[in-house]
Formats: sequence, C-alpha cells, structure tokens
Amino acid sequence: MRLTVVGAGYVGLASALAFAAVGHEVVCVERDPARLARLRRREDPLGEPGVGELLRQTAVRFVESDPELDHADVVLVAVGTPMRADGHADLAQIDEVSRIIAYDARPGTVVAIRSTIPVGTCDRLQTGVLGHQVVVSNPEFLREGHALEDTFAPTRIVAGGPSGARAIVEALYAPLRNRGRRASDFVPLIWTTSRSAELAKYAANGFLATKLSFVNEIANLADVVGADAAAVLRTMALDPRIGAGHLRPGLGWGGSCFPKDTRALAALAAGEGYDFIVLRAAIEQNNRQLAQFAYLIERETRADATIGLLGLAFKAGTADTRESPALALARRLAGTGRRVNAYDPAIRSTPYAAISRVDSDAFAACAEADAVVVATEWPEFAALDLCALRQVTRGDLLVDGRAVIDPVRAAAAGFRYRGVSGLSAAQA
Repeated sequence: MRLTVVGAGYVGLASALAFAAVGHEVVCVERDPARLARLRRREDPLGEPGVGELLRQTAVRFVESDPELDHADVVLVAVGTPMRADGHADLAQIDEVSRIIAYDARPGTVVAIRSTIPVGTCDRLQTGVLGHQVVVSNPEFLREGHALEDTFAPTRIVAGGPSGARAIVEALYAPLRNRGRRASDFVPLIWTTSRSAELAKYAANGFLATKLSFVNEIANLADVVGADAAAVLRTMALDPRIGAGHLRPGLGWGGSCFPKDTRALAALAAGEGYDFIVLRAAIEQNNRQLAQFAYLIERETRADATIGLLGLAFKAGTADTRESPALALARRLAGTGRRVNAYDPAIRSTPYAAISRVDSDAFAACAEADAVVVATEWPEFAALDLCALRQVTRGDLLVDGRAVIDPVRAAAAGFRYRGVSGLSAAQA
C-alpha cells in the first residue's frame, strides 16, 4: 500500500517508520528544514527509543512536499494542533494540509487524521475542502518515550468515517494487528463515526489527567489526616478496576497532550453549553498543585537562593519540555529572584531564561544549592548517592516533586525531605 504521512513529529515519524517496517511504501512530508535535513541523513531528531535504528533500516522517503501525492492510497495527517489562548485547538495546520491534499490527491483517497482534533472537524472537512476524498478520524494513543513501542503493539486502533473507507483502513493496519497466534493477540480495531473517534482521544487523555489530579488530592489529604499516601495508593493499585498506572503523586501533569487536550475538551463542552465540572476541577487542581510546590520552596528558602533543579522534561524517557511542570516551576522561582541551575539526562541546553545554566550531571547542578528539587521522575534520580549529594549542597532542603526519593534515605543523608506530604504544611 502506498502511504503518505504528513508531519514527522512523534506521531507522524513513528507511524511512517512502523508502516514501512511492515511492508508499506511510505513517503513522509516534513516542512521544517532542520528536521528534514536530519531525517534525510537518517538521524533521529526526537531522541525517541528505536527511531534511529529504524531510520537506517527502512526505506521511508523524507520530502518537503510529495509530488506524487496522487499515487497515495492513504494520506495520514499528523500535524500539530496547538492550544489557542482561548483553550480551543488551533487547526491552522490541519486546514492548510487539507487544501494541499484536496488539490493533489486522487478523488476517493482515504485521508486519515491522526492529529488530535475537536469533535466535528472530520465532518467539516468532508463536507468542505476534502469533499472529493474520504476523511477518517484515526486518533493515536502513543506515549512519548514509547512511541514506536505503542505503534508496533497498540492496545487498540480507533477509526471512524464513511463505511467505504473501512476496508482500506483495515488493510493498512493488518500487519500491526496480528501480534501472535492466539486470538487474544489480535489488536481490536474499533470502527465508529468520526465524531466518536475524535472524542475517544480527548476522553482518554481527559480521564488520565483527572486520575492524576485525584491521586494528588488523595496524597494531599493523606498528609492532612496523618495517613501514609504511599500505602493508600498501593492499595488502590491492586484494585483491577483502578489499575496501577498514573498513580504517582507529584507536582502536576504536563506535556504536549494533557494540558492542551483537557483545555480543548473543556472548551468544546463549554461551547456546546455543557459544564464539564469534573474536568474543570482536574485542571484547577493541577494548577494549584504546582503553585503549592512553588510556595513550599519559596517559604523555606531565601529570595536570592540557588535551586538545583533535577529534571526539565515533562516526564522521564523524553526530551520534550512542552508544558513541562519543571519549567513552569523554574519560571515561578526565577521570577521571585532565585537562581535555578538544572540537569536533565536528555537535555543539554535550553533557551528558557528561567534556567541560569544546564549542567552535565546532578552534582554540578546542585553544587552550592540552597535546595534540591526533583521535578522529573528519571530513574537515576532515585538512585542518587544522597550522602554525596549533600556534601556539595549549601542547604539541606530536598523537595521531591515526583515521589522518587526514599524519605528515610534522604533524612539519613542529612536532608530535610519535603514531598507531596508537606504541601498542607506549606499552605499553613
């Protein structure tokens, strides 16, 4: 099958490489000159596990534009839909790409939208600019840091649109759906309407964000009533109705999806006259959680203090700093006059003025620091030699914003440990 992928970000690049690896002929369109140049040199521009190897092993052609778009059986769209100031998704890139596809693609070509888009977008495109093509919503459920893993072994494939497109979509995904010999190894493909598929992506991310906000509230409440938050959350993790995922309390959720998608979902609901109370509360709690961590640090350090910030990425396993709570915290602390030195295993430099410098290791970032703040849950931070770390810091405050440090080990090393179970005291 001939496939054109538009956009070589996390979703587009992972999709292009995976579909090429299972036998499809793939062309990937990327407009950013620097990224395109790296891809043509078969270099990984994302730092995503496995991408470098597949770039060298597959025959994906990377182009600025596809002059043979009319040869494509499927055009897969994976361009950005960033958040506007009013919370709604910005569809400028979707609309621009759609105009190009409408002009260059054959009538009847299946256009699968992998980008996260508001409910009703595919219907608008189908009755408008893409009236001669067949528009399908095909949302992705990839995790950054696991994009290829999740593409090759998805838990489900969701697609929705005109019934005539179903056979094409099933043929596209057939090599990725059959994972083994047993019936249980066959990945389900849920075919539905485009509106249902569009909402499915927002629903998944909205639920996970809400779960994280609820977990943070339970941890905060545990501190108020004198309970052990870790023990409480362990009991929850063992309940199969709840599951163990997304049960780590911390300074809040961020990244390229959760903040954008929760606000877009809330804006969508508001636009339809529906008050999405639970989602609004999750967003409010997340904002408050970060503010409480910042206040704790501000209360226990001088205004001219030096902060050793461990972590810049929004989560471990990626170099992505979009909507990163670590950076949001750094901006607030720097805004109060504090100096923030940082270390992240995946990041060597940053353009953000809030970060005074990015060091090559945790000990350099924390040298002469008045407080150490763990802001990303990298495993190496949990394994730090805390006694050695305490030898290089000026102050003894250790703020664990990701619940990765053993409080007993921290105290034994001479640190004053503060984690989620300290936020209520910081509010006092």
